[in-house]
Amino acid sequence: MPGARLHYAVPALLAAQDALAAFYTDIHGEHRLLQLLAKLPAVRRPAALSRLLARRLPPGLDRQLVREVAIATLAAHLPPLMRRGSTSNAGAVELVDRAVIKRAIADEFGGASALYSCFINNDREAVRTAKSLGMHVVHELFIGADYPQVLYEERALFPGIEEQEHSPADIEAHQERTRQKWQLCDQVLVPSQHVYDSSLQLGCDPAKLAIVPYGLDAHWLALEADPQPGRILCVGHVGLRKGNHYLAQACSLLRQRHVRFECRVAGPLQVDVSDQLFAGPTYLGTIPRSRIQEEFRKADLFVLPTLADSFGLVHLEAMACGVPVITTPNCGSIIRDGIEGFVVPIRDAAALADRMEQLLGDPALRRQMGQAARHRAAAYTWEHYGRRLQAALGIEKPAPVQ
Repeated sequence: MPGARLHYAVPALLAAQDALAAFYTDIHGEHRLLQLLAKLPAVRRPAALSRLLARRLPPGLDRQLVREVAIATLAAHLPPLMRRGSTSNAGAVELVDRAVIKRAIADEFGGASALYSCFINNDREAVRTAKSLGMHVVHELFIGADYPQVLYEERALFPGIEEQEHSPADIEAHQERTRQKWQLCDQVLVPSQHVYDSSLQLGCDPAKLAIVPYGLDAHWLALEADPQPGRILCVGHVGLRKGNHYLAQACSLLRQRHVRFECRVAGPLQVDVSDQLFAGPTYLGTIPRSRIQEEFRKADLFVLPTLADSFGLVHLEAMACGVPVITTPNCGSIIRDGIEGFVVPIRDAAALADRMEQLLGDPALRRQMGQAARHRAAAYTWEHYGRRLQAALGIEKPAPVQ
């Protein structure tokens, strides 16, 4: 697994069941090499380095089972990490992914009888090797299989905003590699109905597919909400894929209708938000997790008009704070339209504005949906996720979904 996805929930859950032989990853914040860099004064520390240092391994995960490729990771990422405002490029990420996989293969996967992989497509060699060793292979697909095509189409609709990284031929080749890997895998786990449906459309065997929705830390449910009337919140990377330009258009429509509101967007900026296409919301950039919690507590409603995604953990965080959610079917699978919020079509700024205006203008409906959202979030904690994952892997019965 690259990075600290889901705060290392999968290896931690497997370890808790004595089912983890080895965990292969790039680097974690407690590694001694990163701890040397941690001696830099916080005010001089690049944000990307701070994010790496924040990768804390769960207390119950035996460090002896963790196999990193720390030197390869720092060699690939350190130059851009040390430039303030810079981020690592895709080429560096691919090099590190290969290093993780190369080590796992060289170790013969720590003697395990099964492989659980969270890579997108860089792990095909690992999957083939695992199958040659007679291993059971589980692939977790954490984003819709259609995302390269959707992103290509959006960049074509709005040229010059983001670099068009791939051609239609590249996308078809990527999809073919994905199909080939799925054929080798024994199981393909997905977090939402959208990812399930897009995988079926791309040709995945439905017998291999299982939906295992993610969860959130139960402490979110203990936060005391303090919604500020008219405050709209969006959290996530800012760019075309997340639909931030449609949110900006919806805000423009609300102003034309003389609706009073404030829209705040928190997350790394992947586009130039001074472009007129994104004008309107207040962009906070990357902010600490403690401040993110304050943003959720004070939100009146949460909006994420994403075009291609998997499962919005930010949805759960908003719901846990009693905030109704407006999203799209491409990420909103646990949001029931008209109950915990609204689900609107992708690329539809007018529909987005209509639902935002409806909730902003109806405090009673907002409270009703917020209460329903909080109740539903309680069925999606990490504990519930662990039970569902264990059930999918044949370890334990799933917790009921309310």
